[in-house]
Amino acid sequence: MNKRKPVRGDGDPGTLVVMWVVCLPLAWFFGHLIIDIPVRNAEVVMAGLDWAGEQGTLTVTRSERVYEGGGRGGGHRTTHCFGDFAPAHGSERLLDIRVHVDGDCEAGRELPARLVRADPENWIDGNDRDHAYAGAGWGSALFVGLFMGIFLLLVGGIPIVCVVMFPLMLLQRLWTGRGRTP
Repeated sequence: MNKRKPVRGDGDPGTLVVMWVVCLPLAWFFGHLIIDIPVRNAEVVMAGLDWAGEQGTLTVTRSERVYEGGGRGGGHRTTHCFGDFAPAHGSERLLDIRVHVDGDCEAGRELPARLVRADPENWIDGNDRDHAYAGAGWGSALFVGLFMGIFLLLVGGIPIVCVVMFPLMLLQRLWTGRGRTP
């Protein structure tokens, strides 16, 4: 029976540097995804529950049937509400923005609402328009935020920890190896 010794590193700091360089772009990518998806969805959930976002008054102006989806999974027609949002602090009204309201989308309806501003730098989630929330629209954001957040933390957490820990491991390796002669 052949028992092999486990493979151990030879103390070469270059291995840690290479692993760190490999993990760095992965950590950057997953870090952006973690900010773009779960954090944005948490903001939407809090606005829908009236906990965050810019306060103001929403006036529903119209509803429109739109086609959502497409691609490989198919799509469907749904009704989107649009309206005007007047911020509570008195700045300029935002006209014809997408609104999420409980109940009907009848024109002229006024409700207290919270505004979530567009985030055009979010490259994954399509936040190029302002949205106002009046007690609705947060359920799917909660679902997506929780499950995508957990998934991204599990998968993306590994390279993020790698980027943080490998420089510390490298310093420890260099510190404990100083003064040794081959």
